[in-house]
Parts: sequence; C-alpha cells; structure tokens
Amino acid sequence: MPDSSPRNASTALKDLAHLRAEIRSLGSALGRVITKLEGQSTFELVEKLRTLAKASRAGDETAAAKLEETVAKLNPRDAFNQAMAFTLYFELVNLAEENFRILLLRKRRAARLGGSSKSSDGKPIRESIEAAIVELKSRGVTSAELQSILDHLSIELVFTAHPTESKRRTLLTKLQRLAKILRERQRPDSSDVQYSDPAYVEREIASLWLTDRSRVARPEVADEARTGLWYFDTTLYDTLPQLYSDMERAVKQHYPDVTPPKRWLTFGSWIGGDRDGNPNVTSKVTADILLLHRRLALDKLAADVRNLARYLTVSDRRDSIQPSLKKLLRESRVLSEQVSRLRDRYPHEPYRLVLVALRERLMQAMNASRDEHTLDLEETNLAGLRSESVRETLGVIEENLLAGRGAMLAEGDIKVVQQRLDVFGLHTARLDLRQHSAQHEAAVADVLERADYPKLSEEEKVSALTNAIASAKELKPEILAAFSPAARLVLDPMRLAKIAVQKFGREALGIYIISMTNGVSDMLEVLFLMKISGLSLQIAPLFETLDDLNRAPEILNSLFGQPAYVSCLSEYKRHQHVMLGYSDSNKDCGYLTANWALYKAQETITEICEQNKVRLTLFHGRGGSIARGGGPAAKAILAQPVGLRDGEIRVTEQGEVLSTRYHDADLAHRILEQMAYGVLLGAHAARSKTEVPKEWTAAMEAMAAKGVEAYKKLVHDDPEFLEFWKQATPIDEISNLKLGSRPTFRKATQSVEDLRAIPWVFSWMQSRFVFPGWFGLGTALDSVLQLGHAGKRLLRRMHAEWPFFQTLIDNAQLTLRKADMPIARLYAQLVDDKRIRGKILAALETEFALTESTILSVTGEKQLLASEPVLLNSVKLRNPYIDPLNYIQVEMLRRLRSGKLSKEDEEATRAVVELTINGVSGGIKNTG
Repeated sequence: MPDSSPRNASTALKDLAHLRAEIRSLGSALGRVITKLEGQSTFELVEKLRTLAKASRAGDETAAAKLEETVAKLNPRDAFNQAMAFTLYFELVNLAEENFRILLLRKRRAARLGGSSKSSDGKPIRESIEAAIVELKSRGVTSAELQSILDHLSIELVFTAHPTESKRRTLLTKLQRLAKILRERQRPDSSDVQYSDPAYVEREIASLWLTDRSRVARPEVADEARTGLWYFDTTLYDTLPQLYSDMERAVKQHYPDVTPPKRWLTFGSWIGGDRDGNPNVTSKVTADILLLHRRLALDKLAADVRNLARYLTVSDRRDSIQPSLKKLLRESRVLSEQVSRLRDRYPHEPYRLVLVALRERLMQAMNASRDEHTLDLEETNLAGLRSESVRETLGVIEENLLAGRGAMLAEGDIKVVQQRLDVFGLHTARLDLRQHSAQHEAAVADVLERADYPKLSEEEKVSALTNAIASAKELKPEILAAFSPAARLVLDPMRLAKIAVQKFGREALGIYIISMTNGVSDMLEVLFLMKISGLSLQIAPLFETLDDLNRAPEILNSLFGQPAYVSCLSEYKRHQHVMLGYSDSNKDCGYLTANWALYKAQETITEICEQNKVRLTLFHGRGGSIARGGGPAAKAILAQPVGLRDGEIRVTEQGEVLSTRYHDADLAHRILEQMAYGVLLGAHAARSKTEVPKEWTAAMEAMAAKGVEAYKKLVHDDPEFLEFWKQATPIDEISNLKLGSRPTFRKATQSVEDLRAIPWVFSWMQSRFVFPGWFGLGTALDSVLQLGHAGKRLLRRMHAEWPFFQTLIDNAQLTLRKADMPIARLYAQLVDDKRIRGKILAALETEFALTESTILSVTGEKQLLASEPVLLNSVKLRNPYIDPLNYIQVEMLRRLRSGKLSKEDEEATRAVVELTINGVSGGIKNTG
C-alpha cells in the first residue's frame, strides 16, 4: 500500500511538481516551434482558442459562442494548424505523464532490497507478484495449496490488430525518441550536454509538427504483424525473464519449499490468423506471418546463444564434464563445419563449441525461413529444428554446470535463455485462427453437397454432422482444391495450419475460434472440416450476443455429451477454451446488461465444465475502452475470479493498448506484474466459492432487464437512432481512415448488428457522447432507487461489499467523466432532421443526467470520481484543450457534408478531420 508518511507525501508532491514543470516546459517549447514555423499570428490564435475554451468551462456563457464563431472563420490551412497544435500538445502531455510513471517505477525498482519487489518501507510494491504471494501467505495458504496454484498457473496474452491505433508507426517511433531524450535530460548523472539545450527538444517537436499524421494507404496485414512483433523485439524479450525472476524470488523467499512454475506467462496473436470479416487475411498472408514469427524467434535466440557461447568459456582442464556433454560435443563436431574450424582454437572449451554448433543450426533454420515465401507447398526446407531440440541442448549444458564447479554459472545467462525459449520458443507467439460461424456453415453445405443444410434445424444439423464426422477422412489436397470458393475460404487456412504444424511444431499455432457461436452445430462443423483437412487444433466457441451468453452453458453441456466431440476433448486431456465477447455483447444489449450477462456466463460455464470434468480456460475478449471490457486488468479479474478455478486465463491485448503498455520495458513490466498479481489471487479465490446474497443477484436481474429494455427501445427498435448516429458522429469519416487492414463492417450492410464494435465505440468517443459506456445504467439503477431508502441501502451495500458491482459503477464514473454533453450537442447539430435530432438528443441527455444522479446516490459522493482525485483532476485539466479539437472537427464535418466544397478544399478539410480524430483520441486517451 502507498506510504502516507509526511516524508513520502512530500516526495510525491515534489514528483507531481516536476511533472507539471515538464508539461509547462514542453508547452512553451511547442509555442516557440509554432511561432517559428507558422508565425506569431498562428500561435496567438492557438492561445485565443485555448482561452475561450477555458472560459467556457469556467462558466462564461458567451465564450462557447465566440469559440464556435472563431472556428467557423478558419480556412482549411489555419484549421489544420490549430488542430495540429492541440494534437501535438496532447502527444507531448501524454509523453510527460508516461515518463513520470516510468520515473516512479524506476525509483521503486531502485529501492528494492536485494532485487526483491519491496518498496523503501520494506513492504512489497502494490500489485506486484511478491505482493500477491505475501497476501496469500497472510490468508493462511499452505505450501501445498500454493504449489497446486502455481502448477496450474497459465496466463496467455493475445495481441490483436483491430483498427484502433490512430497513430502511425513513424510517429510512435519519433515520440519514443523524444521520450528517451527527456528521460536522459532528467538523469542527474547525464553527461550529454546537448540534452539540456532547449533547442534540441524544439528540433524534435518541429520534426513531429512537420510529419503527416494520416496514412496514405491502409496498412497491410503483414505491416500490422511487424508492428506487433516490434514490441517483442524491443521490449518483451527482455521483460519476460525479469517477471520470471520476480516469481522465483518471491516464492523462494516466502515459500522456500515450493517450486516456482517454469512456464506460466506466454503470448498469442490474432494478427494474420483472424479472418472474421477481413478478406485481406489470405492463406498466403497467414503463411508469411508465421514465417515472420519464426524469423524473429530464431534471430533473438541465435543472438542469445552467441552471447552465451562467449560467456561459457569453462575449460575442461578447470572443470570436469559429464558424458552427456561429451556426446553433444562429438555430434557437434560431425554436424557443424564451424565447430570443426574452431576446435583447434578452443580445444578445451566444450560448452562454447556446443553452443557454436547450436547457433549454426539456428542460423540455418533462419536462412531456410527467409528462402520460403509461402507454405503452400508440401516440400520445403523449414522442418528440422524444433524448440525441444534446443531445450534439450541447453538442458544438458545446465546439467553439466550444476554437476561441476560451474554451478554458479547455471543461475546466470543460460537461465535467461532457457526462460526466453520456454516463453517464445521458435515461434514468438502462438498464432490463433478465427472465422465467423456463417462461413463454416457455407463450407459444410458445399462439402456435404447439401444446399438445404443452412435451412435445417439445429437438431438436424447435429445429426448430419455426427454422421459426417464418423466417416470423415483426410482428403487429398487436389480434392480440397476442387471445392467452391466459399468452402476453400475455410478449408485452405486449415490445410495451411496442418502444414505449419508439420514444419514448425504444434506450439506455433494456438486455438481455432468460432465467432458468433450460437449452437452445438457451430462447433461440430469446424470439427468436421478439420478432419477432412487433416488438422487438429483446440476449438473455442466465442459467445458474443446476450442470447448466446445466456445459452452458453446449455450449448456447452450438450456439446460435452456429443460422442463426436468427446474424442476431441480426450485428445486435449479434456481441456476446453471458451471465449467471451465484451465488445459485441455491449453493442447488443448495453453496458449494465452486458456486464451482468458476462458475469453470469462465467459462473455457469465454470459450473458446467466442473460437472463434466472438463478443464476450463476462459478467454476474455476485452478491448481498451470501458465499453469494451477495458480498465485495470487485476481489478477486473478480482471482481469475478470464478473462471480461474483451473488457474488458466487468456486475455486479448487490443491494438489500441499495445503502444501504451508494451513500448517501454518498465511499463510493460508493471502491466504484466499487475496481471500476474490479479491471476494469482484470483486463482486462490476461485477455489473457495463465495455465495453472493440472493437479494443482490435478484436486484441485478431486475436492473439488467430494465437496462436492456431502455437500450433496445432506442438502439434496436427506433430506426431513426441509426440515422442520428451516422450524422451526429464521425463514423463515416472513421470508416474511411486508413487505420487498419480490417473493413468497418462485417458485411455490405449498415446495421448495428453487422457493424464492428470498435468503430461503433470510436465514433461515440469522438463525439463525446461515449454512449456505449453508460446508456441504460441510469434507468436500471433508478428502478431500484424508486424503492426508497431500502433501495438506496441495497445498492450502497452492493457497491461497498461486492467487487463486481463496485467495478461496474466505478468504471462507469470514468466513462461519464470522459463524456461531455455540451460538446455532444455540437455534434447533434449535424443531424439534418430537427425532429430526429430533438427526439434522440433528448433521450440521450435524459439518460445521461439520470445515470449521473443515480451513481452519486449509490456512491454517496457529491461528484463523479470524487474518490479518485488525481484521475478527476486529470480529466478536468484536459477538457479545455480537447474542446477546440471538437469544435474544429464539427465545423469541418459540417463543411464536408454540405457538398459545396471544391475538390481541393474537400481534401484539405478531410485532412483536418483526420487530424482532429487523432487529437481527440490523444486527449481522452481512448479510441475504440
């Protein structure tokens, strides 16, 4: 816990003062750059817009009108410069805040005693791995109980490439460069004089000012994959061994008789394997991505082995070696040309020679992967080296060191290399495959030659599939290639995956996920198609809509009873992955109802798996924003740990959060240790069932019904709502942005159901309605508050004592604070039909006011986020700088939609809109 002593409070105040000074310094530098590059008048206009926005926020009723009037007079060039000023300001502010976090993290790490995760007062750092171990010990957890938890512990974080990262990679690199300069400048021992020169920082800011924010073309899937792998290359390969060491130290210190887990934190990826609604993910693309994964892993491991060879120069004249190492040395001399050349130079250094031979094999494998551009062919040179072989070689080296006088060396670099190999293997991250259930249905209809298949009842489909699976055999490639394009859309990736397993090993691929799973037939379809393709992967249903979440236990229970699926379960030791969709469930039924449906689904799915003696891994499809399941991971896990009964969890790390979590080693370490903290405590909590009072669950049921009723009435039942949304938000402009390879809609339609949840949330964020994160909550809470004092007491007790409900309410507070109804009204003015505008806006404003008032009744506070003053202050400080961006965006949208612009002005105006989208995202620190 934070130390509240006067000395530490004083230190915290000094740190905050330093942050404010850094922000002021960067703001001043930006002002000087604007003046130099664009002239004094441009800078003065920036100051005018900022002053008017602050005055408006302070209650000056005329300031908002003056701000709107000033923006309306801007030509496209001036509007662009103003948008650039505020966008770049937020990039600099976010940079300063991030550096501040890193500074504090480094201070904490420097204060650790002997490398342990302790702060200066001797206590473990809050939400660290050691803090979790200490907490478990305080709960009376025995060594045997902890050993059981650690033996089953498995955390897998899965990178995705959804189109939510609004910054170009070029800008991220430039900002990272500036961040390093600022950190170097803060070092008291820095000897580089240039960093203290203000002109040095100004040049970096000028470079940012003169760089385009928007992409010329949409990134290809391979570009997204390279960006994802960049985080592994620059950060995660170095960070993971630190996490593993943290675990070992904490366990050995507090439970010396417990063996730390060997492989408990790994990574997966959807980038290049997720086909749901993305026609750009072809089989060739997937093959290329698998090769990129392998090349990086081989390159990093080869570098590690080279360094290890230079380190392990132990002489056989100084220490004895075992027969196992002698055997490896003989094999190395036969197989490696380089060892043959070096044995005369290092005749008495067996470890070095064995490692040189290993590196040669790694380089050969890497060169082979470079020569191959696709896995379409059966005959390739990619086979021949598996991680098991490398692991065996390193194991023999470790065994020999431990047996001789070099035992101390076994705890050094070789251990780090082994840890990296355990985590990243020769594949970096396991590539999942995902496809929509409708595509599988179409493929099965073609393969079975049954045009009527899609029209069959669920029972008829299951019967047909059961018979088909019973007689299914792997088909030859030429037969698979003869099926229709609809069938090959599914079969080709499966065939590719089979070849990938043969060439790279099973660990290169993750699981197969079925989007929009709504019946047992969806699972059996994939099982049948896999059998004729010769593929064997674990199949995971993805439950996304309210109806599917509610029916998930029934579907799984029926599935586990299907003879055709029992053998599939047995192959994987009765282990089942189940994925839960946070984004689409929210889009389907609203914030409160979706959260409650997800809560119940986890409870009931866990029970069904337990009854059927199935080991469960829940896969949480969380996004970055609150509406899509975002927020602090540890807090979310501890709010409902039941799904961690078997100690395993999978969580998506969406594209928009990668650049804020994993681009810096210190930040990545903090994010990952917080995740581990939550899972360790959650795994223990899940082993002892906690009964939630029936009165609470009954209240949640009633509120969920009220919430979805209000949401459905507006979103699904009123066709004019979609018209309002399309005009009152920049959804069309967002759809045209070149943010990612995936289209905005799954199908060529314009319905809420077919719209992807990411642009849905993104558009509401930009317009400051932030609608998906609160609508329906006020109506739901009010239904209980209408009961009078009894209702208020009930909700306050739920908030105080039930982590799930507390998290739900507290996350909504942040969402409401990021929303802004006065700004949202500006966007509403873009709706042409006054009647529609008035009706929908009134509904939104009424529900917003109700949500705010009911939350305050539940928390007992006088304002939202009152219990989080730092967060509250941050939101308040940012708003006056976001407002000008919103005003500019609305004005440019109005001009674009008027249809009266010349082609040249239209292009210039569209560029301003794209820039404001970047700026608003940076200001509210959320996209989709």
